[in-house]
Amino acid sequence: MSILAWNCRGLANPRTVRLLLDINQQYRPSLIFLSETLIKNNKVATVSKKLGFAGYYAIDAQGHGGGLALMWKNGGAVQILQSCNNFIDFEVSHEQTGKWRYTGYYGIPQRNRRMESWNMLRQLAASSILSWCIIGDFNDIISMEEKRGGQRQPRRLMEGFFDAIMSCGLHDLGFSGDMFMWERSRGAHRWIQERLDKGMATNLWIEMFPLAEVKVIEVTTSDHFPLLLQLHRQVFMKCGSRFKFENMWIGEQECRNIVKDCWEGDGGVLMGKIMKCCLRMEECGGGLVREMKVQLGRYRKEMQHWRSRRDRMGIQKYNTARWHYMKLLEKKEIFWRQRAKQYWLRDGEKNTTFFHKFASTRKEHNKIQKLQNEAGEWQETEADIQEVITAYFRNMFYSIRPNTSLPVQSEFPVISVVQSQA
Repeated sequence: MSILAWNCRGLANPRTVRLLLDINQQYRPSLIFLSETLIKNNKVATVSKKLGFAGYYAIDAQGHGGGLALMWKNGGAVQILQSCNNFIDFEVSHEQTGKWRYTGYYGIPQRNRRMESWNMLRQLAASSILSWCIIGDFNDIISMEEKRGGQRQPRRLMEGFFDAIMSCGLHDLGFSGDMFMWERSRGAHRWIQERLDKGMATNLWIEMFPLAEVKVIEVTTSDHFPLLLQLHRQVFMKCGSRFKFENMWIGEQECRNIVKDCWEGDGGVLMGKIMKCCLRMEECGGGLVREMKVQLGRYRKEMQHWRSRRDRMGIQKYNTARWHYMKLLEKKEIFWRQRAKQYWLRDGEKNTTFFHKFASTRKEHNKIQKLQNEAGEWQETEADIQEVITAYFRNMFYSIRPNTSLPVQSEFPVISVVQSQA
């Protein structure tokens, strides 16, 4: 299970929606919390359906600011406890550990109202005895190590925020990736970077999920990076690639011609014809999709590489990579729409989720996150998973009491030594 938290700074922006779709496709979070959506409830419903989520809960934007949204995949796993313009607090039912509590949070940005934010945290901490995790844009930093550029943060603000999280019994979950998750005026003289977005939890929650980690997704259309909370570090082994038939190929005349040509071609056995058909189908139908995936990955890495550079060349390289990345996301969306158009005209009105399910054909990764041993205990580390697999097959093929009294001599004729040498 994983949770995405992001100050998206406007969910009405098509580029933001494209990026959210791309992140959802890559990481497949079970829950998504968004702050500063800047839209109304009905718009959130549209985005939630486009992502393929089962349910959503939204707080409308106020004027030209604010707005929160929560989306989830499993309809029965989430129960809203309380909400306001700054947070959505809810209970999560987890299959392994039972119930716990999560808060998607957006701190009040005005400095003269920070005390309200700190008191809000204290009230949230006192409202339930469940194990608790809170993630979002706190609009606060704990020390000057969490800021680069601009003027020094007033000590009273840092100390006030630190006292609030200590009184709530919260501990920083840390992160993997870029430390500065928010920035303003990139490349300008007043370029500021801060770690405003955080994940924190109580001791009880950390004991419940000792392998949890927060990953910084270093790609954004906003001035904030998204955070991905993974409750269990994924342990998996990749298998070699294999041929997969894409549903969209059914409607491609060129792919039909390939099948016909390979089947009616001269010579060759059946398996040879099938292999030839698979190779040509992959080359024809999968080339464009694979190339887009490669390029998207390359520009992600370029943005990560150049983002921390503050010189002119670094800024230019980052902006160029970001521009290409956003163009590729737009191209990818157009590609899927064009591919699904004929089926949408025929079947789209019959099922409102048809376009999403058809056009978002996704590659499922082969992975093993956990296995249950003979004692019924779940094993999650790589070494323990390997031991469970080894023990299973060892028991399967090992004979406990081999039968040594097989009636060989009584069933088969036996020849003497003299007869064998004759």
